[in-house]
Parts: sequence; C-alpha cells; structure tokens
Amino acid sequence: MSARPAAWQRDLASRVALRLRGTRPVADRRVRLALELLRRTGAEPPAHEPLTLAWIAGTPPDRLAGDPLLDAMAPRLFETEGVGRLLRDDAGWPATLAELARTGRIARQALLDGCRTRFLRGGGAADMRFFVRLHERLDPAPEELAGRLPDYLALLPAAAANVADLALQQVRRLGPVPPADAGEAVQGLLFRKEGKLVRAGLTWLDRLLKEDGGDLDAYAPALAVALVCEAADARERAVKLAVKHASRFGPTGAETLREAVATLPAHQGAELAAAFGGDVAEPEPETFVPGTLPPAPRAAPMPPPIRTPEELARLTPREGNWMGEERWLDGFVKLASGPGRDRLTAALAGRTVTDDEYAWRPWWHTAQWIGAMARELTDPGAESRVPHAAPPEERIPEMTHAAAWRLMPLMRYAEVHRALADRRLPPFLLATPTRANGLLDPETLVERLEGYERAGVEALPLDLRQALLRMGRAAGPEVAARAERLSGPAGRKVARWLTDRPADPEVTLRREEHQGGIQVFSEFSFGPEHREAVGDLLVHRWHEESPDLTLAVFAGHRELVAARCAWSSFAYFGAFRSVPLDLLATADGPAGPGMSWLLACRLVNDYDGEAVERFLRLAASGGVAGEELGRQLADVLRHSEEGPRYALAALREAAGRGAHREVWDVMTGWLPACLPGPGERATTAHTRVVTLAADVASWAGARGELPVIAELAARSRGSELVRQARRLHACLTA
Repeated sequence: MSARPAAWQRDLASRVALRLRGTRPVADRRVRLALELLRRTGAEPPAHEPLTLAWIAGTPPDRLAGDPLLDAMAPRLFETEGVGRLLRDDAGWPATLAELARTGRIARQALLDGCRTRFLRGGGAADMRFFVRLHERLDPAPEELAGRLPDYLALLPAAAANVADLALQQVRRLGPVPPADAGEAVQGLLFRKEGKLVRAGLTWLDRLLKEDGGDLDAYAPALAVALVCEAADARERAVKLAVKHASRFGPTGAETLREAVATLPAHQGAELAAAFGGDVAEPEPETFVPGTLPPAPRAAPMPPPIRTPEELARLTPREGNWMGEERWLDGFVKLASGPGRDRLTAALAGRTVTDDEYAWRPWWHTAQWIGAMARELTDPGAESRVPHAAPPEERIPEMTHAAAWRLMPLMRYAEVHRALADRRLPPFLLATPTRANGLLDPETLVERLEGYERAGVEALPLDLRQALLRMGRAAGPEVAARAERLSGPAGRKVARWLTDRPADPEVTLRREEHQGGIQVFSEFSFGPEHREAVGDLLVHRWHEESPDLTLAVFAGHRELVAARCAWSSFAYFGAFRSVPLDLLATADGPAGPGMSWLLACRLVNDYDGEAVERFLRLAASGGVAGEELGRQLADVLRHSEEGPRYALAALREAAGRGAHREVWDVMTGWLPACLPGPGERATTAHTRVVTLAADVASWAGARGELPVIAELAARSRGSELVRQARRLHACLTA
C-alpha cells in the first residue's frame, strides 16, 4: 500500500474510518487499522461519530500527547453522542486532557468552551460525569469565566444534578449576580428536587431578602415549591425562611404559602400556620397490616437416573453441564456394580482411551475419565501395563488452575476410576444430589448409608466429602434418630453433621482495587471437620467462578458460594454485575458476609426493581443475615456513586410485604455503620434511613435501645434527622 499515491492512501484511510460502526467500540483489529491509517497517511479524520468513539477506545490517555489525531479529534469529544457514556467511569482522560491544556498541547479555552456547550445540550448525570470531571480538573480562574455567567445561570434550573452543582460553584466564584438574574436563578434552584440544591437556593434567597427591602410576593411560588421538597431538611429550612420574613409577603404571596400548610407534616404545618394561617393536617393514625412472606423456594428434583447401559452410552456430558456429569457417574457406578456389567462393557466399548492418552497430563475433561473407565471395563488392568502412563493423581489439574466446579467432577470421576480398578466400587454413590441445584436431602443420604452398612461397603472418601457439602440441613427427628443408629465411620460422621453440626466456616471479605477495578477477595477460616470436607477447593484463584456451577458443589453451604462469587460482582470497569440470588435462595445454609454483600449490591443497584422479590425469597429461606446485611449496605454505599434511594425503596416495600422483622434486623446493622458521629455532617440520606428505621421499628414491635440513636435523639438541634431519631428512640424504649 505504501507504493500507492498519497492521495489514494488518504482516501482509503477515510473510507475505512467511515465503515466503523457501534456506540460501544472495542480496540479490535478494525479500530486499530482505521486509526493507524489515519495517523500514517495524515488524512483528515472524517466527521463520523463511531470514529470518535473508536478513537477514545483505541487511544490510551498516556498516548494522547503524541497522537497526530488529537487536534482534530479533541473538539469532537463535545459534539459526539456517547462520549460521556464511554468515559463516565474513566479518571485518566480528564486528568490527561487537563495536563495537556496546562502544557499548551491543547487550547485550554477550547476545552472549557466545549464543556459548557456540552452542559447546555443536556443529558443525564452519568453521561455528564466525564465533562464535569474535566471542567473540575481545568479549574478555571474567574477571569477565564468572564462573560460566561449567563451560561452557568442557565444550567441551574434543569441541568443534571452534578452539572447544576458545578454551575453553582462557578456562579459563586464570579461574584455578585445582577438582582434580576439572581432572583430567576434562585427560583430555578428552589424548583429542583435535589435537597442539596434546594438548600443552596434557600441560602441564596435568604441573602437576597436581606438585601432587598421590598415586597417578596415574587418569590412565594418558588418558596412554596421548596416547602413540599422531598428532602426534609430543605423543607424545614424553607419553613423557617418563610416564617422569618412573613411580614414582608403581601396578600397574594401569603395566600400562596398558606395553601402549602396542609401539605406539610403536622409540626412544620403548625409553625407555618402560626405565621400565615391555614389548616394543619392532622396526622393519620398509623395502621400497618403486615403481608405474608412467600413460601421458601425449592429447587426442582433432579432428572430421573440413568437405568440402562445403552442410555448411558448415548450420554456425553459437556463441560459446565454438572447435572449430566452427575447422572452419568451415578448411572455408571450402579450399572458397573450390578448384574448388567457385561452389557455396560459392550455399550462403552467404543469410548475407550488409547495408550497414548494415559501419558497426557492433566486431563481437563470428564470424557477422558469416561474413556479410562470404559478401557478398564473392556481390558482390566490395561493402564498398569502402559509404559510411561502418568500416575492418575497427576492427571488432575492443579487446584489454582481451575474452578472448584470443574475440579470436583474431575476428582470424583478419578476416584470412581480408581475404585473400579481396585475392585472396590460401591453399589451406588452417596453424593448424587436429589435437587436440581445440587442439594442432597438428608433422608436420602441416611438411606444410602443404611444400604452401605447392610452391604458392608465403605464410602469413597471424596464421595463422602461431596455428600457433606451438598447435604441439606432440614432433617426431622426421625431422620436424625436413624442417622444416630448408623455405626460405620461415614454414618457416624453424617450423624454428627445432622445432630450436632460443626460450626460453619467463618467468611471474611476484603475489598481491593485490582487492575483498575474493584475486586472483593474472600478468606475462609475452617474448623477441622469443614477443613477435611472442603480441602483446597476454595483456594484463591485469579478468575471468576460461575455461581450456579459452584453451587452444585456447595449446595448445603451457600455462604461459601456467595463469598467466592463476590469476586465476580463487579466488572473490570467497576460496574455492578448481578449474581443470581434466586438460585441461592433455593440452596441451604446460613447467610453471612458473602450473601449479605451480594444482596447489598443488588439493593443499591436495583435499576430494574427486582431486588424486593430477591429479598423476600431469601428471607423466606433464612438467607438474610439482617445485621450483617446492614453493615454491608453501609460499606457498599460508601464506595458507590449511587445513593440509598433504591435500597430504601426496596426495603420499605419488603417490610410491607411481610419481611418487616427482617428489615428491622437490617436497620440495626445499617444505622451504627452509616450515621454521622458528633461533629460529623449529616445529610438528607441519613434522615431517610432513620425515617425508614422508625417506621419499620414500629411495625416490627422492636424494643431495645440503640446507642447511636440514643445519642442522636439527645442532641439539642431540632432538625428532621433528630426528630426522626427521637421518634425511633421512643419506640425502642417504650
């Protein structure tokens, strides 16, 4: 191509660039080719939005300074749809662009003008995040903003909250605002729904009122809107401001404010009515009719077992199909140890491994062990006669090289293969699950052990370990009594787990940044019996583990599954990735930090409104560790850009639908972990949390003082937060 004329090369570069598509590009070969052609040929990048997005995806920030495309592409950052969405979680681009502006590589004023233009076009807070960060990094001096005051004032009424907050900061830096513009800007702020911006508008209004000695009726409509603001602190401040300047409102303004009296809570309405008149709304007597929790969800039964050699021969389990692997192994053991062994040998004759395959290591697929079992059936002892055959234990992948859900079937197949070769194959396996999520009913396990003892059969060690990890915990007195009558080592161990279960493993979660993203590491502390059962299955691995496949190994210990899957709860760019909590609700075992972390993330990021159903199903199955969930909620919110609105809405609805006691338990962990201490700044979010807690405490009949609430209730301030704390404290100490 380099031999072609320069004009032809430039035309090709443009044509390739124009063929780019998509709003979420990745730096694949097409993108790299298009960018490299433009750079090498010096062609003018065509005006094509996918090209701008591809340039962002294919250009690391540290390469921007030397990029020949920078001058042409930088202005398009502010013109192309999708740029904000692509860069909203990126901190490198704003920092690098600001540094390039400082060194003169990019025109600083062009970046500032571009940000303002983008702000004025509008957009959601998330899509504006990149441009806000860039503007903050540029940190313009007042003289750079000269003549731009109208632009920033225009952003106050309706721009995204983060943009309006930035605009307000710039307005303050620019000094006095003309009275007419100031009045309009204040009204724009008071009409917003964000408590922080409403409070800023009220502060500004108070200052204006002090400076203006005239009639205040022009401000009455905006002040009336502030009186019904969702943020209780902003509403309280609006009441005090209206009362403070009551004498300066004319008949029209007073009537406007009087109409707001009936919409206010009783204590605020009474204060406003004392100045303007009006009827105070009588608080309605609280009537709470609790709903009923749904029945605990149960997984479907396992598919029917394989009964004939021909059916077994037709089944080839695929990787990740754990039920197929379980059914095959269960069917093989029963058929190989029964009267139909000759038919089984004939049915599997075509699936035997070759001599060469015995030397391979490791074996990554259960199909290889199936071939080894088939070879052992057709030619007993063949493996021992193969020179250079790898020892069977060396054919199992190392513990750090594969997930637990992949290793456990391989190890179990290897164990059955060894038992077949040693002529000690049991008549059936202990660990074959009875439920389609991996659970093993205790009664079925006890029945199998009774069969072992009648036949004088010893349990295979790994099969017994897997049975203990899968065994459910709901065993009635009759099943427990039958278990205690078992006399063999395996029977005594199962009886101990059913009647005097060893303490569950302790789980600790650690949040760390890893490769530019968030990762949650899990650590486990085992007692001797769980250490024996789990072994090295939960050794740390630097890759994700599938929740449903991991649950098939640990169905009786869902907390271990949740803790391991916390690693996968965030994608590499920091966005929350949902884990199937419904599946965990059908499993067994107490909840702890792992289950609580996953549920807390779901509540905070409840964009689809499904968190309530997940919470209710987990609550019905005993899968909500209330106080621990509250602590994890506080931790997730500390590290999230999402506020508590989704979590509060979901918990309130869940409480009304029968989970009021479980939600109160959550609040007992959330309140101490999130509320401000003495001297710390309170926010409207704190008020909303305490308000929910006060409501739920009364619904649940909660009693017992909470120190953090007692301290808050004893404060002398009359804020809404303190009032709600006093209401909660009165309920708890009644």
